[in-house]
Amino acid sequence: MSPYLFAIASIIAVLSMVITFKIHLDKLKVNPEKRAEIQTKFFIGVAISEVIPLILVVSGFATMQPIQDMSVLFVPFLFILFSILIGPSFIFLQTKVDVTEDMKSIVMSFAMIALSLTMSIPIVSLVGLFIQMP
Repeated sequence: MSPYLFAIASIIAVLSMVITFKIHLDKLKVNPEKRAEIQTKFFIGVAISEVIPLILVVSGFATMQPIQDMSVLFVPFLFILFSILIGPSFIFLQTKVDVTEDMKSIVMSFAMIALSLTMSIPIVSLVGLFIQMP
């Protein structure tokens, strides 16, 4: 059961981060002079959106048991890999849409912050899967 908790945590974390990133990036594109305020609200949104994935990851580690067959980890691994591919792809695609040359550095720095936050739960989930391997 715990491999699936890690997979669900990864999917929820990436989806909520991508939605939070998109909302705040659109606000940043409209009002770049309010960068500090937008980033503060972004971090608050990240904290709120990461609550459920963090609970799932902690539950996954708490209920972790050694597995007998590697095939049990295959489907959760695919879900986590999918979330690792989707998150950065979406973030980098959003940096190309409606970004003027003078906004490019602001948007890229915001995207790098979002990228590191987006990848945190999937990486921890991968570690959780690898720990369960025989």
